[in-house]
Amino acid sequence: MNINLKSTKFVCGVMLIMMASCTQNLDLKPESEIVAGSFSSAQDAENLLTGAYGKMAGNGYFQYNRFYVTEGINDNHYVNGDNPQEMSLENFSFGPNTVPIKDSYGDVWTQISAANAVLDNVSLINDPKWEGTTRKEQILAEAKFLRALNYYELVTQFGGVPVILSQLNDGNTYPTRNTKEEVYAQIISDLKFAESNLSAAPYKNESGRATQGAAQALLAKTYAQMLDYTNCLAYANKVINSKTYALVDDYSKLWGMDNKNNKESIFQVQQGGGSGWWSFQIFAYATGDHWPKRNIGSADLVRAFETAGDKGARYTSTFNWQIPNASFNMPVNAWDVSKPIPFIGKYAPNGWNSQDNIQLLRLADVILLAAEASNQLGNTADAIAKLNQIRKRAGLGNTTATTKSDLGLAILNERRLEFVFESNRWNDLKRADANGYIKVVDVMNNQKDGNNKSLGYSMKADKYQLTFPIPQQDIYLNPKLTQNPGY
Repeated sequence: MNINLKSTKFVCGVMLIMMASCTQNLDLKPESEIVAGSFSSAQDAENLLTGAYGKMAGNGYFQYNRFYVTEGINDNHYVNGDNPQEMSLENFSFGPNTVPIKDSYGDVWTQISAANAVLDNVSLINDPKWEGTTRKEQILAEAKFLRALNYYELVTQFGGVPVILSQLNDGNTYPTRNTKEEVYAQIISDLKFAESNLSAAPYKNESGRATQGAAQALLAKTYAQMLDYTNCLAYANKVINSKTYALVDDYSKLWGMDNKNNKESIFQVQQGGGSGWWSFQIFAYATGDHWPKRNIGSADLVRAFETAGDKGARYTSTFNWQIPNASFNMPVNAWDVSKPIPFIGKYAPNGWNSQDNIQLLRLADVILLAAEASNQLGNTADAIAKLNQIRKRAGLGNTTATTKSDLGLAILNERRLEFVFESNRWNDLKRADANGYIKVVDVMNNQKDGNNKSLGYSMKADKYQLTFPIPQQDIYLNPKLTQNPGY
């Protein structure tokens, strides 16, 4: 069963959350307006929660800008296109006014505000319908999961940001930045509350809602990014040992309209019916569409598949090889456009109206995080076993890596091949650099095109570009915000 939430347009504090008709999974058809202070019923609470889910589905971050700031910047893709703002991510020339960066920052804050709207108001509601149930706590837990998810996006991209836990922020109009460690602590607090108050199955078995497993999976990812591998492994194993999820046997069955919310999926942004995603038309090849497609597969990524001998379902699902019918601008001559080049294969366009879901958390990610954590903690046998699970599904033989350093690189490479266009690679490279397996500056600056010529990337030696700048417009609006080093 898919989510079928009834929702509203509503005004909450200073924010108007605009509902749009969306999907049978997140049914966001406008029904009424509820003004702040009038929340009193269980249905009001459900409407507020729908608004928070709706913000994730309705704004441009998860369906568009996230693919630039997490994928366009890494070694898996060439941004391509006709927009210098987007293409600045390709060669590390971005700054505080780069549009995808500032739009991402603003979009994520909007999503946090929507989660805070739930937390501010639902805690004050006492509806007799809730007596003898845990639904109120579940609603708060779902909202805290959504807030944590969005703070995870912020902290991994921008470092320390203000921790704002209510819409009006106790009247503090100009909050200062919290440290990165404080942001992570808040994420962990929210996710542990979610873990304690959510069930393994989503509320009413409606796909697309936060669950206990989703909270545990995000905790594993959060601890991994903090390099706290003891806790990372503990939470990854909770997900794995729950038996709630299972690897899909055929990698190709992870993708497409017929495979939404499959047994491997832990959390997806829901779509389907009504107005769909327009963004995949920009990223994925479509016959007769002369739009210059973004995030085309890089020659280095294709070489990685070839070196691994990975030409099965994972390879064929990842790429859609086509002769382009639009410009290929960035980098110049990286591919021979008279021959097929690798467009995105996991998500297909549908006339600016894709009905697919967007995959955010799945079991393979958790298994490979567990492998990484076990390797870092010295449990080589467990790391190898978990790595081989994913290799087997890809049609590959067991890893030949046996030492910690070789396993670290093998797991990094497996994650690269497994999660193309799933917004993991940039964070994976950051961890691998911190753990000493690679030098991310060398990885990026040594990139070569399809003709084995240097792409001339210019990532700086001090690695300040691993963290994005705080958008200049936000610093103008809040003079207490400080800029990240290097910008």
